[in-house]
Amino acid sequence: MPINLAAVVCAGVFFAIVGADDPYRFFNWNVTYGDIYPLGVRQQGILINGQFPGPDIYSVTNDNIIINVFNSLDEPFLLSCSCQFTIGESWWEMEWIQQRRNSFQDGVYGTTCPIPPGKNFTYILQMKDQIGSFYYFPSLAFHKAAGGFGGIRILSRPGIPVPFDNPAGDYTILIGDWYKANHTVYLS
Repeated sequence: MPINLAAVVCAGVFFAIVGADDPYRFFNWNVTYGDIYPLGVRQQGILINGQFPGPDIYSVTNDNIIINVFNSLDEPFLLSCSCQFTIGESWWEMEWIQQRRNSFQDGVYGTTCPIPPGKNFTYILQMKDQIGSFYYFPSLAFHKAAGGFGGIRILSRPGIPVPFDNPAGDYTILIGDWYKANHTVYLS
């Protein structure tokens, strides 16, 4: 009897001390058209949940990100993701967040089918063993020139040390080419 009581007390203390974050982060995105003014000229842009740029995603390494994307556009839509980094004086771009055994979620036309108008697709991604800043963007039909993009941050777990100080601030800067006409004009 005292052994069982000691085991219960130890288990209670253990679970009171050990805290675990939910490894799943859920997002519902509605992709629509809306007015944007990137050059001071009104044009039709692609919004995510009414935002331009789209919402930032914050996660921790090894989190599972589940994004239900509903396409309210009148044309197919597809998302992809990249990371940019510098080594020496060279600039590199690495496609997508690593998706081991899950390449059909990478958002590249051919491995992922576009989301038809009025339909949805659920991306299920694991931010496996990586930290850093990434961004998502439309990867179909010149949509990248119309918006529909945003930032992704993958942070280190609190118990895992990183070899550098925490940043003094956290800002999303997305740079791209802008045009004075709608993306459909340039597509045709």
